[in-house]
Amino acid sequence: MATESTASLRGFSARFVQTIWLGAASLSLGGVVLDSGFSQESPTSGDFEFRQGERIVILGSTFADRLQHFGWLETRIQLAKPEREISLRNLGWSGDEVGLMPRPLDFGSLESHLADQRADTILLCFGTNESFKGEAGLPKFREDLVALIDSLQAHQFNGESAPRLVLVSPIAHEQLGGDWPDATPRNAALARYTVAMSEVAESKDLSFVDLFHPTRSLMAENHGAKLTTNGIHPTEDGYRVISEVLALGLGISDPLPKQEERLTALRDLIVEKNRQFMLRWRPVNAEYVFGRRKEPFGVLSFPPEMEQLDRQITALDEQIRAEAGKLFTAKP
Repeated sequence: MATESTASLRGFSARFVQTIWLGAASLSLGGVVLDSGFSQESPTSGDFEFRQGERIVILGSTFADRLQHFGWLETRIQLAKPEREISLRNLGWSGDEVGLMPRPLDFGSLESHLADQRADTILLCFGTNESFKGEAGLPKFREDLVALIDSLQAHQFNGESAPRLVLVSPIAHEQLGGDWPDATPRNAALARYTVAMSEVAESKDLSFVDLFHPTRSLMAENHGAKLTTNGIHPTEDGYRVISEVLALGLGISDPLPKQEERLTALRDLIVEKNRQFMLRWRPVNAEYVFGRRKEPFGVLSFPPEMEQLDRQITALDEQIRAEAGKLFTAKP
């Protein structure tokens, strides 16, 4: 990120919260500029409190998958409650839908991977892909979402209790102009799927985080750099902004620390941990790790390497918590 952009992001959290919910005059971050009169829409329903030693797992499609590359959401979570020893694992997979999660041969079931991660809380970030089916696809979406919820709640991935589930809506489609498609019909579809998720969450007594309405307002009021590269996929600054909305939905609203260099160092640790975890969970040479070519050498060579990656990931978790604790203490 450019120096000017980085400087404009300092103190973002407090001003962002103030702009959305208290009607502050303006906000600028990374070239994203908001005017006064910004929509005061709450992103969350239901109370949310982090627990000691909580393992949070993210599921979803491309939006969820790409969270790992920027680290802003986990940075927010770690800085809010460093004493809780929270850890986060991203199992998002581009192209996933609530009722369609194709995987490589012998990759293992969703349930087996959630058990491996001992998931306590699962963020379900769906709705974008499904919304392309329009209003006709809503009944199937509701049916598949309820089926996924019921399936997950039937397990005790942490060995003690059913997972706490949080439904997270899709973000809005950004109007880019020029030769880009008109976002209006897409946002109409996304709004319907957001409502469906909200209604399912209410019927199942689950927490729900609405990213659609706050991001639609952000995009409408922004007269600076765009939040997405193509209307759908956020930029790095876009992920920072959207992670603030998601963090607010999880009950986090305290200001970020002003020490930008140390904040960057923490986020770099998180991104590296995510990279190491991806090598462990979704290896690029999967065919030799668990696929058709695992015999005769993969079954001998890779288990020790996976154990080494596990140790590295655990060590990075500890470094992340330690650094977050120092920044938490230093916050104004």
